[in-house]
Amino acid sequence: MSNPNDPFSDAQREGLYRAIFERRDVRSQFLPDAIPEEVLARILRAAHHAPSVGFMQPWDFIVIDSLA
Repeated sequence: MSNPNDPFSDAQREGLYRAIFERRDVRSQFLPDAIPEEVLARILRAAHHAPSVGFMQPWDFIVIDSLA
């Protein structure tokens, strides 16, 4: 049931729960295709905002964009 004071819709909440509960290891399924820069930037922005206790673990990421 929707709550008018809740900033997230039922569909958004359901999407989050699906992402959490259906996560899996996919190392053997990597594709050779490059990730578009705008997609990578969006993923890194989201990852940067991942919670940590008291924001005491600032995240650092290294992007490797070539084989050598």
